Amino acid sequence: MEIFINEVSLEGQYLTDAEFKDAVIIFKSIFDLLNKKTKQKIIYKEDSNLFVNYDAIKGSNFQQSLNQIKDKSLKLAFKNIVFNKLNAKEWRKEQVHSLNDYFDYFTPQSCRDVRNTSLAEVAERQFQNSYITYLVINFTNSSFIIAHPDISKCCLISIIKNNDETQSIDLDSLDNQAALENWLEKKLKLSKIEYDESSTVPPQDEQTILRDTKRFKRTRIRYDERVVYCEISTGKYWYVDNLHYGKAAHLEVFDKTGQRHLGEADLQGEIDESKSDSEKTINIS
Repeated sequence: MEIFINEVSLEGQYLTDAEFKDAVIIFKSIFDLLNKKTKQKIIYKEDSNLFVNYDAIKGSNFQQSLNQIKDKSLKLAFKNIVFNKLNAKEWRKEQVHSLNDYFDYFTPQSCRDVRNTSLAEVAERQFQNSYITYLVINFTNSSFIIAHPDISKCCLISIIKNNDETQSIDLDSLDNQAALENWLEKKLKLSKIEYDESSTVPPQDEQTILRDTKRFKRTRIRYDERVVYCEISTGKYWYVDNLHYGKAAHLEVFDKTGQRHLGEADLQGEIDESKSDSEKTINIS
């Protein structure tokens, strides 16, 4: 999954610092939810030095607008999302689209040149790699408001490349947390993989870290009616404990011989070695 921050959605649409602060709070909430719900993603953004080309508060460029936010913790959290290189990468260092191509944001009412922007880059990537999931994050109250036909509260950004209206590149986009919830459900079917801690039955394998097929492979081994998985990189054996559910739900983890119990893991795969039990073993032969 590749996620692009849409700097073009900074259009000087905020009349006061309070309005921009509210937008930053919403923006932060989107990424808080993304980090909570998704693991395998790459976030891309425009060159940090080029954000000054866009206004947030009317008449003030992005940096000037950001400086007007008095809440230091909010400002720091926002900067960490956008400017911390460990979180968001600058796509220009991996640029795919050509500056010789034309990219236009197309609506029934108008056409807007978006060459050499994040929108051009994500459009070209989606055009070349349709098997990858892409998402555009907009700032609130922008002009990117065309309703998505399939996902409630989301928007659709239609990009026309080189004036070819027969091949519109339609990008999923959103600017609020509720829209992200709907998008994640549509794309990732999270309701099927999230475990309800009020449940009275143990979790399914796909509701745990075992759904990561790059990390685990199924074996023919069964223990207490549960499939035992082998961790590919370590040879450790994992399975869902079939006797516990709700907040007590966990996985059992053994070494590659099956004779040494390493501890219990939560559903996200964090092993608690203090819960290792020397009397527990599994037969892997």
